[in-house]
Amino acid sequence: MKRSFLTFLTGLAVASCLASRPARAEVVVEVFPPAAYIATATPVYFEGHAAYWWGNRWYYREGPAWRYYHAEPPFLRDWRGHHEVARRYYERRWRR
Repeated sequence: MKRSFLTFLTGLAVASCLASRPARAEVVVEVFPPAAYIATATPVYFEGHAAYWWGNRWYYREGPAWRYYHAEPPFLRDWRGHHEVARRYYERRWRR
């Protein structure tokens, strides 16, 4: 009796391991414009918030999080086609 119960428990443990989902690790890399870029770039205002062209994407801030447009909106694409993305550099230039 004891042996059959242990066999049953072992079989149950093995079956539960085989029936469970495989473990998946998802690597989430949050990439957003650095603070130095935001401080020196001229924003383009679209849909009520400032958008920044960085890393071939338009990024904008929504609360504490950064978001980006998965497809470039026509307005921002046209703006980028007619304007140069302006940046001001406040760093000290080294002279020789």
